[in-house]
Amino acid sequence: MERLNFHHIGLLVENIEDSMEHYAKLFGMESVSSAIFIKSQKVKVCFIKNGANSFIELVMPTHEDSVVYNLLKRRFSYYHLGYKVKNLLLAVGELEQLNYKALEPFNSEAFEGRKCIFLHTPDSHLIELIEE
Repeated sequence: MERLNFHHIGLLVENIEDSMEHYAKLFGMESVSSAIFIKSQKVKVCFIKNGANSFIELVMPTHEDSVVYNLLKRRFSYYHLGYKVKNLLLAVGELEQLNYKALEPFNSEAFEGRKCIFLHTPDSHLIELIEE
């Protein structure tokens, strides 16, 4: 089985700049990345380092047809868990054997253009895989 290495928890926010300011007070300004626009998802994201190898990802929809816009409007805030994997295709295949449902893969500007994919778990949770 391809090893999943925890990377981040994704949180939906209405105003990324305000949230960045809040988390800078908690973890220090040096722990807060700049905001990054993810064109394919129509979101802005920012990573806050909150441990040796763990982050909080702030996710703000930038348009009403963003995939997360309606979730935020329904007051969902905890969005997904992100994991790094060495072999994305292998990990997706193995998870699909465990009844995970893969969405469309995309290249993410937040990870230097590396391949990423979201999957629904059998319990309807959402995870993101990021290829190392």
